[in-house]
Amino acid sequence: MRRCLCAALLLCMCLMLSGCWDIKSLQDVNYYTGIGIDYANNKYQVYVQQLDFASVAKSEGGKSDKPSIVWVGHAEGDSLSEAIIEMYQTSQQTVFWGHLNSIVLSENLLKYGDLLGVFDSLIRYPEIRYTPWVYGTKKEIKELFTTKPFFNLSPINSILYSPETNYNQRPLIAPMRLSRFIRELREPGQTVLLPSLSVSEHTWDRDNKPDPKLEIDGIFAMHNLAYKHWISYKNTLGIRWLVDKALGSRIIIRQGNEVYAELKLEKPKSKIRVTDAGGEPVFNIEVRVAAAIIEMWKLKSKKEYEQLADQQIAEQIKATHQSGQNNGADLLDLEHVLYRKRFKQWNKLTSGGTIPLKPINLGEIKVSVRIDQSGMYKLKRKMAPY
Repeated sequence: MRRCLCAALLLCMCLMLSGCWDIKSLQDVNYYTGIGIDYANNKYQVYVQQLDFASVAKSEGGKSDKPSIVWVGHAEGDSLSEAIIEMYQTSQQTVFWGHLNSIVLSENLLKYGDLLGVFDSLIRYPEIRYTPWVYGTKKEIKELFTTKPFFNLSPINSILYSPETNYNQRPLIAPMRLSRFIRELREPGQTVLLPSLSVSEHTWDRDNKPDPKLEIDGIFAMHNLAYKHWISYKNTLGIRWLVDKALGSRIIIRQGNEVYAELKLEKPKSKIRVTDAGGEPVFNIEVRVAAAIIEMWKLKSKKEYEQLADQQIAEQIKATHQSGQNNGADLLDLEHVLYRKRFKQWNKLTSGGTIPLKPINLGEIKVSVRIDQSGMYKLKRKMAPY
């Protein structure tokens, strides 16, 4: 009887241990955190970045005296899967994709590659989620993966993996997750504005030597799975006024060459109405936004500042639309508004979505800026506070 009880107890203990029987230690696994995909010579070029998680843990606890270690792997194949399998040949240890947090697509891939095929292959990996950040780039992917942040911190602390921090400070081009990229890529009539990741080599110095840093320098516009054009961030300034979540956008109020003030604008609210003119749709835009005065160089009335801000925002929206039209891209995503609000008309003008809407006529732009804060100083003052 005692032997039976001991055997039963031993069996129960074995069952409890079986849950972690084949568990692997941290040092026995290669964690791929970023993947870059290029298309050259009719082959898919795959770059992967893996980090030393020991250095990541140290950087989260404080600054390290030594630079973080980054490995970048490269392989090629006739398909994405073939290139990844080729990478496994030298991976040394088991590869885990569950920490993948960034996907970089080259301009060549956007132009000539099979995007749907690439993501069909990538997402079939059960460890990969729909949450990684997605970027396009005109740079060499290897250069992006080897550019490190400040203070010897891990690349986890860079724009590549944490773009929201940068966007919250300068909300020009919104970061994009894989789920949103796939959704917009397949949505009829929608223009995808994929953030363009680049390297700035002249902004920062370290010990009087150039210290390159990552930056978002523009967008890649795509429509109906087709690449349209790369556009600099300087020509996309009007997009932010149609994004309700844009916080802390700033504009400098000027008239001619004379600078008057700088305003910080919060949570713009926009409406787009569609009317007809000669059988073609016309898009009328209304924007309302609250503002605060950050700096003031010329004494003007509150109403004058608001009117100048109204005019400047309207000009930015118009200039962004025109820049997109010059490059065959609908940067304000007006065709998608027509698809949502007047499907029959959109279906007729685009032959069921097989051709882009042309022309895209921009009508009246109404902007209403309301200044409700002026900082610690009153707006109406007779002299400068210094």
